[in-house]
Amino acid sequence: MDVFLLNDVCLKYADIPNFPRSTVHGHPCVCMQGRFHLVTTCACGFQITLPMRVFKLLGVETVFLTNAAGGPQPGLQVGDVMVIKDHINMPGFAGNNPLAGPNDERFGVRFPCMSDAYDRELRQLALDVAAELGYCEFMQEGVYCVLGGPSFETIAECRMLHSLGADAVGMSTAHEVIVARHAGMRCFALSLISNRAVMDYDSQEKANHEEVLETGRQRAEQLEKLVSTMVARLERNNNSF
Repeated sequence: MDVFLLNDVCLKYADIPNFPRSTVHGHPCVCMQGRFHLVTTCACGFQITLPMRVFKLLGVETVFLTNAAGGPQPGLQVGDVMVIKDHINMPGFAGNNPLAGPNDERFGVRFPCMSDAYDRELRQLALDVAAELGYCEFMQEGVYCVLGGPSFETIAECRMLHSLGADAVGMSTAHEVIVARHAGMRCFALSLISNRAVMDYDSQEKANHEEVLETGRQRAEQLEKLVSTMVARLERNNNSF
């Protein structure tokens, strides 16, 4: 059952007006139990990012996001955790931006800045906590690229994305970050590298969703420890979450 949890109150997604329904299983998340994707909901960018505005109205100031992603960067291995320092919104190049349409001035300005989309202090906190927990071996930092999906990338597309500077590729997260930053919330995001992007025409490897789910299961406990430690550190430092 898709639910939204707030101070021990459980609300069904279906009971919240205009809230979309989650259909993809296996993607870890912090703020919500269930995740929305353009490729599975037939919803527009505005609808799938509505939770960010709900959170803003509830008083949330900091948002943590996680995703599973492919890795076209040779330095990234399956099982690595990448702290996202920036993103490339490929659908946005074609006009698919969650802020398209009339601007809601209650949340932010018409043309919000995105050069600081991923909070620098939170990124550093993640790397510091990872070092304390002994996670340095699989922790990385890089650029995330969002695509439309639902098909995985072709070899030519992977090569192009790598040349553009994409370290990890997925089908979510950037839209939520855009809306959250528009509303003035701090954003932090992690990519779990769950499959290697196929870059060689002679390769017999094939991306598949089962590999994504299995990698998520293997890293779940460590990701939970990383994020919970970060949240505890924020609370101790009197930061809002």
